[in-house]
Amino acid sequence: MATIKTKRRPAAKKSEAREPGLLGRIGRLFLSHTTLFLSLTVVGILGWGVHRCWLHYAPSVIHRPRYLVPGQRITISPPPEWITTDIRGEVVRDAGLDGKLSILDSDFVSAIRSAFLLHPWVRSVDRISKSYPPAVHVDLSYRRPVAVVEMSGPSGMELLPVDKLGIRLPAIGLPEIRRHTLPRIGSIVGRPGEGQKWDDPRVAGAANLADQLAELWQKLYLVDIIPSARPEIQGQHRYFIFNLVTRGGTRIVWGAAPKTGPPGEADFATKLKRLKQCAERCGPLDSVRGPAVVDIRQGLVVTPRTARKAPKTTKDSSMVK
Repeated sequence: MATIKTKRRPAAKKSEAREPGLLGRIGRLFLSHTTLFLSLTVVGILGWGVHRCWLHYAPSVIHRPRYLVPGQRITISPPPEWITTDIRGEVVRDAGLDGKLSILDSDFVSAIRSAFLLHPWVRSVDRISKSYPPAVHVDLSYRRPVAVVEMSGPSGMELLPVDKLGIRLPAIGLPEIRRHTLPRIGSIVGRPGEGQKWDDPRVAGAANLADQLAELWQKLYLVDIIPSARPEIQGQHRYFIFNLVTRGGTRIVWGAAPKTGPPGEADFATKLKRLKQCAERCGPLDSVRGPAVVDIRQGLVVTPRTARKAPKTTKDSSMVK
């Protein structure tokens, strides 16, 4: 008898796991947020505890000798050649920095910055880098002397150096030979402390003029900058007149300081061009054979010397013909 073979039906696939319901998702979300909250709470409590402990023990830790910076381990960027004084040593001495500051102190950087900014030769503190074993390096920008203010003092005539902003710089530390080669600013009274700006705006104007003429000062045989005693007033403009005096005695009526002149007065570049033309036309301005007065404010007006005694002139530009 023949057997009948029946096909075996494939087993039914297991149904995929059902997605959790809404309540399940809410429960998982709640658990995850609760866990995160508890974790943050524990971290916060630990952080608060550590902070409280540090506040309690910090004074005794940060001032341990191993964290204090010795004076000889405070270094600065090299000063320029015109400064011969020991800036680093003076700041360490005057501010009492030798072994007094800890690199762990939160006020360390501000204390170093303030100490160096008090020195009259320092224009800015650009960067402070500290390291361990305790040491600190300070990158500084220095002021540059562009002129000297000539005035009488207890021991005779003094030459007080200033930078291009009219800030008084120390005479000690600047070689005397350099002071005698810088432009001299005359007719100034009063004097600020070292590192402070002159209240007289004529000093800042003359210093700015000297700075811009620095490259040609020696070539044009210039010596003095004499500002007018009183300001000129033209409409809304109030300005001083500056005269340059050459080695040969020629007086150059420059006019207002750069960018302060009234309408109609030539700018710096035009005045300088006229002055060069005068030197080419009349010869070097270091001789008594040079012109008596050169006015370059609104043109090139040259007044030659005469054999007879010239009338006494004043610093007022109205005397220039």
